[in-house]
Amino acid sequence: MAGDELQTVISRLDRVLAQSGTAAPARGERPAPAVSPDLIDRWRRLCETSALLNTMRNDFGAVLETVLDTAISLTRARRGLLFLKNEDGGLDVRLGRDHRRQPLPSPHDYPRSIVDRAVDKAEPIFLPTITERQAGLGASVRNLGLLSAMCVPLTSYASPPRREGDPEPGPERRRHTEKAKDELLGCIYLDSNANTYSFREEDLYLFLILANHATTALLKERLYRQAITDPLTRLFTRGHFERTLEEQERRFEAARVPYSLVMVDLDRFKEINDEHGHLLGDAVLREVADLLVGVVRGDDLCFRYGGDEIAVVLPETDAGGAQTAAEKVRRALAEHRFGEGVRMAASLGVATCPVHATTSADLVRKADQALYRAKELGRNRLEVWSPELSVIAPREDRLAGIITGNYARDYNNVALLVETFDAISKTHDVQELLTLAVDKAIEASDAERGAIMLADEAGALGTIVARGRNRAPLELKERFSRSVPERVLRTGEPVFVVTSDSPAPTSESMRELGLRTVLCSPLVADAGRIGCLYVDARKGAQEIREGALPFFAALARHIALAVENARLRARLSLERP
Repeated sequence: MAGDELQTVISRLDRVLAQSGTAAPARGERPAPAVSPDLIDRWRRLCETSALLNTMRNDFGAVLETVLDTAISLTRARRGLLFLKNEDGGLDVRLGRDHRRQPLPSPHDYPRSIVDRAVDKAEPIFLPTITERQAGLGASVRNLGLLSAMCVPLTSYASPPRREGDPEPGPERRRHTEKAKDELLGCIYLDSNANTYSFREEDLYLFLILANHATTALLKERLYRQAITDPLTRLFTRGHFERTLEEQERRFEAARVPYSLVMVDLDRFKEINDEHGHLLGDAVLREVADLLVGVVRGDDLCFRYGGDEIAVVLPETDAGGAQTAAEKVRRALAEHRFGEGVRMAASLGVATCPVHATTSADLVRKADQALYRAKELGRNRLEVWSPELSVIAPREDRLAGIITGNYARDYNNVALLVETFDAISKTHDVQELLTLAVDKAIEASDAERGAIMLADEAGALGTIVARGRNRAPLELKERFSRSVPERVLRTGEPVFVVTSDSPAPTSESMRELGLRTVLCSPLVADAGRIGCLYVDARKGAQEIREGALPFFAALARHIALAVENARLRARLSLERP
C-alpha cells in the first residue's frame, strides 16, 4: 500500500475511534489500558464534588457532610469520621457517617492509634489489609473487625505516603512536612470490614485528591468566619449583623416571614473595667458571649454590636416568642456568677417585624429605644417597643446626641460635659488643657488612644498631645490615621469610621495600624479650623460607638474655644509692659 493511501486509512481509523470514544495509540506505542466505567464514574463524582465545594459559602455543616459522604462513596468505605482541630490543639470528632449517609450511632468508637499516627506524622496512613501481626495498631482495630483503613490529614501539604524502597525525604520534603503539622486543620478517617470492601491504591489517590480540595474549602470557610467574627467575644461582627438584617428584610418582603431583634446592653460594665481592669472585663465579656450563645436557639444569631452591647437576631420569631427569648437571656445573665465573684445584669430592648417595624433600620432604632427605656426604668429588665417611646421627636440641633429624650443617658452626657468643661476652664496652660481634653475624650468614647492635632500656617497637621487609656502618655511620634483627620480639617465635618469586614479597609494607614474604629471632630474657633480632636481603637479592642459622635463634636467645640482663650491670654501676658 502506497504511503499516501496508508496515511488516509490511518486518518479514517483515528476519526472512527474518536467517534467511538476510544483514542488511537500513536504508531510505535502500546495501546492504553481500558479504563473501567466504574472508575470514570468515580472521577466524575470527584469533579462534581470539587465544583460544589468551590461554590459553597456560609454553610460549614454542608461542607463537612459533602466532604465525608463523597469520601465514603468514592472509596466504597463502610463508614467515615471527620475530625477538626480545636482551640487547644487537640482533635474533636465533628462528623461521623456511614455508607448510607446516616449519622454513626457511636462516632467515638474508632482506632485512635491510626488517627494519632496520621496526625503526628502529618502524612496519610494507608492500610489496605490489616493483619493480626499489626498489633501496634491497638486492640480497637481487632475489636471493630476492620479489614482496611485509611486516614488522611487535612493540611495544605498532603502528599501520598512513602512506599517501601522510596528514598529518604529530602530537606524540601521535610520542611513541607513540618509546615503541614503547623497548619493541620484536622483529618478524615475511613474504614471497611470483611463484609464490605478492601481498599485499593486507586481509592487512596481519589481520597487524597478529595482531601486536598476539602482542605482548600475548609481554609476558605475559616477565613470567611474570621472575617465575620469578633476576635474577643467570638460573636459575629457589626458588619455581618447589618448584612443579616438586610437578608431578613428581603425574606419578609418576599414571604412575609416575621423576625425579631433583641438589643442587650450590660449594666454598669464600665465599673468592672475601672475596678478590676480591662483584662477581667474582657474575660467577663467573653463569658457573657458564650452564655448567650448557649441560651438562644440554634438558628438565632448573636452579634457584638459595639462595646458591651450585643444584638440577637431571632429569625421566624413573633413578638411573643421574642419576649420569651429575651427574658430567658436576662434571667441567665442575672443568675450567672462570673469570674472572681463578678455579678452581671443586662437591660434588653425588643422589637419585631412587622408588628413594630417593616424595615431593618427602623427595627434597630425601635429596639434601641426599648433598650434605653429599660435602662431608664432601673436596669436588669427588658422592654418591648411601644408607640409612646417614639413621641419625642429626634433633635437636629447642636444638642443632638447629647439631649436624646432618654433621661438616664441625657444626665450622664450632660454631667460628663459639665465636668469636662469645668476642668478645662480651670487651667490657663495650653499644654495642660490639651492633655486634659484628650484624656476626657478617651474616657467619654471608650477609645483606646487619642490625640489633638493642630494645623500650622500651611495647613499641615501635627500631633501636639498623644494619650492612651488610663491617662497614659504616648510619644508624639505615635502613628495615627492621617487620611481621616485631613478629611475632617478639609470638610469641617466630624467623622466616624468603621473599617469594613472585607480585606480592604478604608485607608492604607488604617490597614497598617490595624484600626477598627476612628472618631474625629474638627476644632473650630473664630479664626477657623485650627485642628482636630481624634480617638481610635484597634481591632479586638472595645469598639467606639457611633452614638458618641455628637457628644464628641460638642466636646471638640468647647476645646477649640478653650484653646483660643488660652492663646489669647498668653498673647495678652506677653504684650503687657
